[in-house]
Amino acid sequence: MKTKCEILVCGGGITGLLAANIFASKGYKVMCVDPSNHLSTLDPLGADFRSTAFLQPSIELLQEANIWQNLLPFATPLKIMRIIDAGGSDGRPRTVKEFDSSEISEKPFGWNLQNHKIRHELYTKLESLPNVEIRYGHKLIKILTRTTRAKAYVSDGTVIDAQLILGADGRNSFIRNTSGIKSETHTSGQKALVFTINHTRPHKNISTEIHMTGGPFTFVPLQDVNKSPCSAVVWMEHDGNASELLKLSKENFEIAATKRSCGVLGDITLISNRSIWPIITQVAERFFAERVALIGEAAHVIPPIGAQGLNMSLADIGLLSELSDKHDLGNYTMLEEYNRKRLISVNIRAKGISLLNSVSMSETQWIKDLRNSGLGVIYDSVPIRKKLMQLGVKSL
Repeated sequence: MKTKCEILVCGGGITGLLAANIFASKGYKVMCVDPSNHLSTLDPLGADFRSTAFLQPSIELLQEANIWQNLLPFATPLKIMRIIDAGGSDGRPRTVKEFDSSEISEKPFGWNLQNHKIRHELYTKLESLPNVEIRYGHKLIKILTRTTRAKAYVSDGTVIDAQLILGADGRNSFIRNTSGIKSETHTSGQKALVFTINHTRPHKNISTEIHMTGGPFTFVPLQDVNKSPCSAVVWMEHDGNASELLKLSKENFEIAATKRSCGVLGDITLISNRSIWPIITQVAERFFAERVALIGEAAHVIPPIGAQGLNMSLADIGLLSELSDKHDLGNYTMLEEYNRKRLISVNIRAKGISLLNSVSMSETQWIKDLRNSGLGVIYDSVPIRKKLMQLGVKSL
């Protein structure tokens, strides 16, 4: 069977669904193909309990595409970013600094949502649009490109003719690999434990990042669950330590997590499964090929610090959307300009985040002391503090 569309999105995760929504809202005929089975339920049992914080520039793009109103009811505003340094010899907080969004804007830094709710709302919105077709449970097996069109061959025998293929298929991207695009990958020797908790103290819309060794331990506020305060947690640790933590019983893991969090939100109760992810920095050598653009983790993967990951993906989509108004969809001029602008920005951000992560995970005491004193210097200088907060909410 043969079919046609203007934009084919390879990948039905959050990045792919966002791209499909944004381009469909502009009137393009969009198809989305993903080999996984779609989890559309809001039932938290077995759901993806990771979360995503959308920063201010991302909200603007989602509003333009009439998506944000669907997500807002599930969003928790992030009004304060609290950084705690606990790198002293006793492992207790020795410096606590709170960066308040009201210093730079009337709006919060961003809004946090659970990933399974984001996917559900994006999928529901796409189902209501007549110019979108989503096909879960199928994968692309081959693509052929020409200067004017591309053909994609699907595992069920379908051949899709498209003007532009968006590779939104993750860090092991089929689209990137089959397009002959190499990527440079750096491992940090860390893994991230990701889970959701109830805690006995309210989070007060404060996102908290605690630095000790191994990497940051981060609370990100969510809406209440079980009538109790709730947060998503990303706990970055050295490989061996993270693997051992994953093996702990629920009760012992809760004790370990409460201790590592310095008890800032009281006692912790685990309310989700624990997942573990390797921490890498990976950037493709280029973000385009003939009739192909890479977005999201197909183009760039960075450590989960500062809520940059998905917001960088939205910046990819936003630029492609902007360029589609200036150029013929998917032509060389459009894709070369996309590559030139995004590659520079992404490399700058990736190097900066990797440096921050290296400092955070260090076990060397003088580096931990330097990190602690640097935090004080940054906070105490009002112009520097405001400039860094403004930079932090920008998704480059």
